[in-house]
Amino acid sequence: MTDNLYDVFQNIALSTVALQSFTHGYHEIAKNKEQVSNYPKLSQMFYILPIVYNYNAMTVFGNSIDLYTAIVKDTSVTLGLQDRANKMAAQTFDSLNLAFSKNILLWNKLDGTIELGHGFKGRRMTLFMEMNNTHHAVKRIQDSAHRLGNIFAKKNEKNIQIELNIRF
Repeated sequence: MTDNLYDVFQNIALSTVALQSFTHGYHEIAKNKEQVSNYPKLSQMFYILPIVYNYNAMTVFGNSIDLYTAIVKDTSVTLGLQDRANKMAAQTFDSLNLAFSKNILLWNKLDGTIELGHGFKGRRMTLFMEMNNTHHAVKRIQDSAHRLGNIFAKKNEKNIQIELNIRF
């Protein structure tokens, strides 16, 4: 990554882009499946940033279509994930706060899920032209978060917890 990593990781707006992209990716798959919800649960959101902000994990999940395949490619992506999620909880809350305040994401109290805002139902957030190439860190984070949403939607909660060695 050629960008200043500290600036990238501390950027709440970028974290909001990642969470929105994850939710969009989740919804793309889940809306066609017979399951309880078309959107991810709040508890799942706390594992997105620790994965997409870890270069190895971002690369592995960005190039995988299944959770098991991603973990087999690099077993280190699950190491310390629960601890990283706990440490990044404040940043996740700040990102969700920004997303809720700007109606990028919506909180469904009845289901306990995070839904796409009305202006973002069918699309991911648009990036500036300079960020919209495959080598830019922001685009790679957005793409891997989207793919991660696709992967999470294919699995039930229990299997996600077992395979990633985490607990919701």
